[in-house]
Amino acid sequence: MVVVSVCMITYGHENYIREAINGVLMQETNFKVELIISNDSSPDKTSSIIKNIIKEHPKGNCIKYIEHKKNLGIMPNFLSAINECSGKYIAMCEGDDYWTDKQKLQKQVNILEANNALGLVYTGVTFYHQKENEFVTIPPRFAKDKQDVIPLMLESKFIEFPTTVFRASVLNKVINTVKEELLDDAVIGDTRILLETAYQSNIHFLEDVTTVYRIAEGSASYPKNIDKYIYALMDTYQCRVNFVKRHNLDTKLLGSTICNTNKSLINKAFTSESYKDILKLIKGLLIKETLKNCSFKVFNKKISVAVILKLFLAPLGVGILKSKLKKWS
Repeated sequence: MVVVSVCMITYGHENYIREAINGVLMQETNFKVELIISNDSSPDKTSSIIKNIIKEHPKGNCIKYIEHKKNLGIMPNFLSAINECSGKYIAMCEGDDYWTDKQKLQKQVNILEANNALGLVYTGVTFYHQKENEFVTIPPRFAKDKQDVIPLMLESKFIEFPTTVFRASVLNKVINTVKEELLDDAVIGDTRILLETAYQSNIHFLEDVTTVYRIAEGSASYPKNIDKYIYALMDTYQCRVNFVKRHNLDTKLLGSTICNTNKSLINKAFTSESYKDILKLIKGLLIKETLKNCSFKVFNKKISVAVILKLFLAPLGVGILKSKLKKWS
């Protein structure tokens, strides 16, 4: 019987997929593990690398490889991969992230087996900033009390998807709840799933750092294109709005994420080198939402004088001027 299914979606990951797969195949467990890889019609050598590993690696037979001939998109590809998972538990690891701890799955399954009320176990993580070639481990954020989980998650996601192992029965219910959203041009899937999992079950934090999460410019989460950046940022906010509405929660819980969204738009506008982009970013500010759902206490905590100053300076083309000065120097 398969105990853990590892769900790995990939697209254009020829430079990273081998490391991602090896992180799974190196796991030392006393139970059966299957690795489900769903390739969304990658235009590069991702597929040939995967097939080569399946053929040559001693554990290659535990890989179930699905290669879509037509590009489905991130969320349909993810749901397709989940449907192939047969394990009691489901672990996540996209094709550009990787695991560093050989005991990762064993540790998490031990915790899940000991407590049937848990729907999710997640771990510590190291962030790899690819542009700077820098590894950064930040202090973990977690809720000490169950009642603080949802407010903290609404403020800012504190669980990284590739560190997670879900109880499959819980995850399936969660996906049924948010499936319509995921298929409605969503780019943010992890936050939707994590929020709903925290609402429907208990979660547990394992302090061990087991995973490297790659931050790469141009990815779905960190797009270079300004329109895609705004869309992803707004979808991050909208998934929280939908969650609050779905469960009839106090909309004041959205105060922090409203401020975070506004702050991101302002900071991006301040450093932008295009007037057109500056106007798009400022136009996206959540003014009505701020007035309605953001208390003065939260606003004062989240929005500093410096941020407000950036808002007024951005339309004056500070970023454009800085860029020109840099080119002239």
